[in-house]
Amino acid sequence: MKQMDNMNKDNSKILMATLAGIGAGVVAGIMLAPENGKATRESVMRSLYKASDELNTSMKSWTDNLKTKLSQGGASEEDDQLVMHGSWEDVKGQLRQNYEELTEEDLSYQQGSEHELLDRIQRRLGKTKDEVIRLLSELR
Repeated sequence: MKQMDNMNKDNSKILMATLAGIGAGVVAGIMLAPENGKATRESVMRSLYKASDELNTSMKSWTDNLKTKLSQGGASEEDDQLVMHGSWEDVKGQLRQNYEELTEEDLSYQQGSEHELLDRIQRRLGKTKDEVIRLLSELR
C-alpha cells in the first residue's frame, strides 16, 4: 500500500512537471512570437486552409482516378495516353499562360514523342505523370 502511495505521488509530480513545462513553452512562444497573437492565429489559419485545399484537391484527384480505373476494370495501357482537346498550339498557349515557368523547349512536341513531353513538363512543374496528363486533358 505504501509503495502504491509513493507511485501516485511520483506520477503526480511527473504530471505537474509536464504541465509546468507545457505552460512555460506556451508563455515563451507567445512572448517571443514576432507577430501579435491575432496575426499569428491568422497566419496559422491561412496555412491550414492552404494545406487543407491542397489535400482536398489531391484526394479528389486520387479518388476520381481510382473510380475511373475501377470502372474500366483496372489499369491499362491507355492510362498513359495523352488526350488533348484542340490543337497543340492552343494547349501550349494555355500552358504558357498558366505556368510561366514552362519554356519553349519544355513544350516542344513531335507526334510520337508524348512521353518525352510529359517527362519535361512533369520535371518543370514538379507534378506526377498522372497530374500532367489530367492537366493537359482538362485544357480546352
